[in-house]
Amino acid sequence: MMAVRAAALIYYALGMGAKVYEAEAKLRLRLDETNLLNLPKMGGKGPSEISAPLLINNHLTELKSRPFLEHFSERFDPAKLARYSEVEGNSLSRKDQLMKVLELYKPGKPAPAKLIFVSSLSSAAHVEPQKQSHIIRVVVRDTNPLMAADLANSMAKEYIRFKGQQESGQTENERDYLHEKSAELRERLEVSEKKLAKYRQSENLIEAGEARTVDSARMLQFNSAITDSQQHLIKAQNDLQTIRTTQQAGRDLSEVRVVAENPDVAFNCKEHNAKVAARRALEPMCGRRHPQMVALAGAIETLKTALDRASNTVVTMTKTEVSNLERQISGFQGQLDSACGMAVDQSVKNIQQNLLVDQVAADRKTYQTSVESLNKADVTGQFTESGALSLSDTAPAPDKPVKPNKPIASLASFIIFGIMFIGLPVGWELFDDHILKLVRQGGSPSVNIPPAKEVSHMPVGQHPAQPMIRAPSAALAAPPPPQIMIPGVAQAPMLARLPIIGSAHPEVVLGQLLKSEPMDAAGALSQITCTLEMQALKRSGLGGIILVTSAEAGEGKTVSAAALAAAFCHQGRSVLIMGCNAVSPTLHQWFPHAYHHSFSAHDLESLRYGNTHLFLLPAHELPAYATNKLLDDYRAWIERARHQVDWIILDGGPVLRNFADVAPLAPIATDVLLVNNPAISSPAKLRAAMNLLQPMMSSSAFRGLIVHGV
Repeated sequence: MMAVRAAALIYYALGMGAKVYEAEAKLRLRLDETNLLNLPKMGGKGPSEISAPLLINNHLTELKSRPFLEHFSERFDPAKLARYSEVEGNSLSRKDQLMKVLELYKPGKPAPAKLIFVSSLSSAAHVEPQKQSHIIRVVVRDTNPLMAADLANSMAKEYIRFKGQQESGQTENERDYLHEKSAELRERLEVSEKKLAKYRQSENLIEAGEARTVDSARMLQFNSAITDSQQHLIKAQNDLQTIRTTQQAGRDLSEVRVVAENPDVAFNCKEHNAKVAARRALEPMCGRRHPQMVALAGAIETLKTALDRASNTVVTMTKTEVSNLERQISGFQGQLDSACGMAVDQSVKNIQQNLLVDQVAADRKTYQTSVESLNKADVTGQFTESGALSLSDTAPAPDKPVKPNKPIASLASFIIFGIMFIGLPVGWELFDDHILKLVRQGGSPSVNIPPAKEVSHMPVGQHPAQPMIRAPSAALAAPPPPQIMIPGVAQAPMLARLPIIGSAHPEVVLGQLLKSEPMDAAGALSQITCTLEMQALKRSGLGGIILVTSAEAGEGKTVSAAALAAAFCHQGRSVLIMGCNAVSPTLHQWFPHAYHHSFSAHDLESLRYGNTHLFLLPAHELPAYATNKLLDDYRAWIERARHQVDWIILDGGPVLRNFADVAPLAPIATDVLLVNNPAISSPAKLRAAMNLLQPMMSSSAFRGLIVHGV
């Protein structure tokens, strides 16, 4: 009858109810250039293959975070949001449906539409990575196929814009501030330019650079003219001195170059020489009184007179040129001195002008910087596509529902019926035989309480917070257990192997793990505590900080941490166990009264679990997205408790799924234990987890593996 009822319940849960449709949109993480607009000073290299898993984990967490869902609710179509919230608000759970059938249901006060939308979408949306790729799957389930597809596509597109705004660093408030600041700087620049223009007008000034150019050009021209005149004067004085020397020597002036080069002198000299040559030719044949000789003598005399007159003219011109050049140089020098004086007078006015020009330049530079930032904000603010994310695939409206699935429901109900119909009587009989055996051997009559002879207790009167001083037990005195190597993972020694108890109440599972029979779980825990105590003694002290983690979720990490804490408490050690997996907290499920403990406690004593040596700090009430605040809280409690308890056990998250949460805890831990269930994590995943952990923790902190199952 129990099997029939369980099978009917399973069939009802899986095969009955409203139809649920599933739509899936996909996001792709880019690993190359993130500057899609090719704007200067905006792009850098995208994430590498090494950092991609960390970024995907961050995106998975942020897509389901409440800030993004609230951001999404503000930008989703209000009409669709209202319709979705109305449907979800009016839908009743199966418990409420049953209470309504029994006429015991009382409707509560309706919540705001946005709150219903965020809460419902948080449970209806599922985000996960696609294996062997950089794809993020956004899966949304709803009773309406069109609404499911619309929600999945809208979530993916809005998340791209959400990340784009974060990466560009330009929000609407920042752009508004830039607009206001630019207007203010523009007014200040206009005031500065008006002051400069007014001063130039009052002093009849031109641009400072132009004034310096004009003065420099004038002085350069005068200097050039003086230099040219001086060169001509030197030449003229040299020619005049040569002429005077020739005259004093009584030589012919035609020997002087400046005289000989004169056209008139050259012509007369040529004619004179020709006549002299003609007379010389006739002189042997004719006497001096010959008419031709007389005519030639007259012509020679006339030409001689003209030649002397032309030479004297050249001498006079040379003297005049020297005088003119001396007066010209004197005039240029006076004009140069006047230009220098004007430049000096102008520089006094330019001092004030330069101050105003510098003020205008400073105001213009500030204004241009503001305008440049504003232009960049206007460009990138409209382009909200994130450089690191793109929409890989959109979600079409699904045709077939994923729930209810009647074939799977029938198969599951048949399996449950067979297991209960056959396994329950056999298991109950074996259970009764085991209890009877324990009672006959003097063991504990309760399956939830370990026998007293298997657990060492703390002496009466000793405070739990103080470490118990005693002689080393046989376990501590014995040599450490042999290091068993796991096949395929050579660098990971296996400390112990814990059995899988099966599905039962958590308190029952812990009780079974603390017993030595029938699976010798207590021996495995004793082996682990022995190794940890020996390592603590090597560090010249008792106790330490133990980080318990695993490669994947569901490998028994939390139950190992809880059993290890209970084993230490039974050995008389005081233990603080902290839940450090805020993304998926499960530590509170293993202790019935864990909900009374909170991170907001003021002292360690308020975290004591009953009258035991155990201090409990679960993480069920912590926000998963506030990573920095969580890390600060963890460190604060560790510093507060490390001097009051012997061991601090950190129940961390899985390495491959939540590495960003585990990485800050590894350097703090003195001992790191990696829990592995071969049925869940392959050796490749185990190696990947160890490769990620090794750079984060101390080289001597890794103790080995705790293997669950066979």
